[in-house]
Amino acid sequence: MTTVGFNDYLVRYYSDTGNYIGTKGGEVYAYGDVFNGLLKAGAISDFVALEPDGDELLEKLFADGQSNVQVYGTGTVISILSDDLDGSRHQRFIIELESKQTLLISHNIDLSPRIDALSLNDQIEFLGEYEWNEKGGVIHWTHHDPEGIHVDGWILHNNVIYQ
Repeated sequence: MTTVGFNDYLVRYYSDTGNYIGTKGGEVYAYGDVFNGLLKAGAISDFVALEPDGDELLEKLFADGQSNVQVYGTGTVISILSDDLDGSRHQRFIIELESKQTLLISHNIDLSPRIDALSLNDQIEFLGEYEWNEKGGVIHWTHHDPEGIHVDGWILHNNVIYQ
């Protein structure tokens, strides 16, 4: 199952039913024969609980020196680093939050696709685990857990989810 960008939609196709589910502008849409074509199903918030403001939580975690906390956030890519090739391979880049806090994103590319089109000033969203450090923190676990023990994380870049 893959989620892709299509025009202004973020879409997932379900091959077992032949249906599509997508989002656009905070709304959820379904498409398929069972829906008689395209159906506007409602707002995203009607179906899922929206995450609290990630900047505030990340600022508090940093100030308190806390780690091992699942977080959601958004940021702007301000630096692209070389891959970490020790052990599991990780794509690394630094983002800046709206609050000006910086985070190192350490994205496991042995378990998730590399974000090849990543560039400076790109916007990303992420769900991952926060680890404290003196520079602002590190986000990792931005991928699925093949063992099903840890919460699956992800990175959203240019309407594509990397998981």
